[in-house]
Amino acid sequence: MTTISVARVRPAALDDDRLRSLAEAFRIDGDVVRTEEAFAVLGKESTLVHGGPGNRLAGVTALIDTVRGVAAADPEKGHPEPLPADKAVGVATELTERYGLGPNVARFDGVRLETSIDATVVEAVRFDGKERTRFAVKTDVRARVTLDGIPVTGPRAGVNATFLDDDRPLRLMATTWDAVELYREAELVEEGEALERVLESARHRKSRTAKLSVVSSVLAYWAAPYEGGADLLEPSWFVELAHPADEYGNDGPKQLVRVPAAR
Repeated sequence: MTTISVARVRPAALDDDRLRSLAEAFRIDGDVVRTEEAFAVLGKESTLVHGGPGNRLAGVTALIDTVRGVAAADPEKGHPEPLPADKAVGVATELTERYGLGPNVARFDGVRLETSIDATVVEAVRFDGKERTRFAVKTDVRARVTLDGIPVTGPRAGVNATFLDDDRPLRLMATTWDAVELYREAELVEEGEALERVLESARHRKSRTAKLSVVSSVLAYWAAPYEGGADLLEPSWFVELAHPADEYGNDGPKQLVRVPAAR
């Protein structure tokens, strides 16, 4: 029998001083607003929010610029180039390290947590009726997390940010945990069994859904929104499925299904 670790996370609670320091770093001029579920700094141009204990996004710090936007970029107006990838990585790393954001600041007990960070300059295409023009519009930064070598994914995993042409994030989300600890060891649902579950359920459906095929499958931990009880990273198989082509030979749609990987 193969086993897999099920980890429990303890989301961090940010105090007023850290929230104010973050707000100053992001140039947000406003007061700290506290409720039972979240803490926020509301500014005229940006908002900073941290999910408190019990919130569905507990431990997640989110920054949203409410004035600027990616869609405003226009290649004909000579808009400035977005922040270079290496500089965006440096800015995001400095912000998270200085203010203790991100999962890598957590204490570990019985599990191995690792992070890596990279960035990508994203281009858009403008079509004027005659030709297509590609131009850079934003730089996306992503801090990827692995637990015992297995990737962690979901709305409460890692750090991600978007930059335009300066060091102020257009958008930032950082999941911060005070601790990550071993909750239990569970039996791993093998890949073949997980795939059989998905395909078996499709066989009882009518028409094209009964002829699904598997494109790929990946084992990962699912950092789901908090729904009460122990706050766990759930071992899951993420299975990409393809529907059959239509009568004209066009490829069918694809979908991603999550299957529990522990029992």
